[in-house]
Amino acid sequence: MGHHVATFWYLATTDPAAPIRAGHPSDPGFARRLLSRLFPTVTVASLGAFPLNRSASVGPGEIYVGSFPGLTVVQTTVEGPVTPSATSDTWLRLVEAPTVLLFAQDPEDAVSGFARWESGRLVRAFAGADDRIVEDEGMPLPFERPYWAGEFPLDEATDNPLALPFSPSSLLHAAHRDWLGFDLEPGGLDVPVHGFATDGRREIRQHTPLAGPALHVVGMPGRAELHAAARRAAGSGPDTDASGRFANASSPYADDDYERLPSRRGARRAGGSGGRFRGIAGLVGDAVRRGADSLSRRRRGGGSR
Repeated sequence: MGHHVATFWYLATTDPAAPIRAGHPSDPGFARRLLSRLFPTVTVASLGAFPLNRSASVGPGEIYVGSFPGLTVVQTTVEGPVTPSATSDTWLRLVEAPTVLLFAQDPEDAVSGFARWESGRLVRAFAGADDRIVEDEGMPLPFERPYWAGEFPLDEATDNPLALPFSPSSLLHAAHRDWLGFDLEPGGLDVPVHGFATDGRREIRQHTPLAGPALHVVGMPGRAELHAAARRAAGSGPDTDASGRFANASSPYADDDYERLPSRRGARRAGGSGGRFRGIAGLVGDAVRRGADSLSRRRRGGGSR
């Protein structure tokens, strides 16, 4: 049995776009609580935060959650074909909200569908491909009329007598714009979400670049320092800010493999230039010792690799 991508929107507001346009961040705590109800026996792993409209669609074993005032969005994979009217109560009751929207797509079968529930009652559901209707529940809504009237024909002409007068995927996007006030497009409104894995994979650790002045472990200026010096010589200004971090984003070496001093204050306490060089020498020595210890452990564990 295959699966499709389903995006649920739980609305308790008449202007769903407002909290997102206002810049409200998604609430990760709410997402965690939601997942503890959905997967009580699973340890979920964070995949990070990113905009839903500019990310790849959710894959098997993944779920994306965004929570804002009056609005929650959940994107996940659902087993089976796209039949919006048959959506499980698990998803319809996941978040208490008067309005629930569903947008579903199955790229393999080229089927797109959408549905709307008000106070638990199905108001409209449609799903289809370019050459067939999978389901058509409820009366077409006003935003659908131009599509059924043939004002948005298929991009490619077809001789198939069963072809619809529109692309169901285009109608899905029209429903998105009418019901939410925006569309999920890469260049459109950014919808921040938190991604999680439910299939046992390890959590992705967020990388934070080291701060402070850098010293290459071989005891000579490294590429980042040479790059900064060249910019200063060309009159392009300093590349570091007051904390010693690289302020100029154009440097391709700002996060290279350097040993970084703990802080400028620590260097000053070392006692002038002599103390600073002794501190630097100590850092280089520590790096060499760490490398030697690592090599020794590997040899004791069964030879070099």
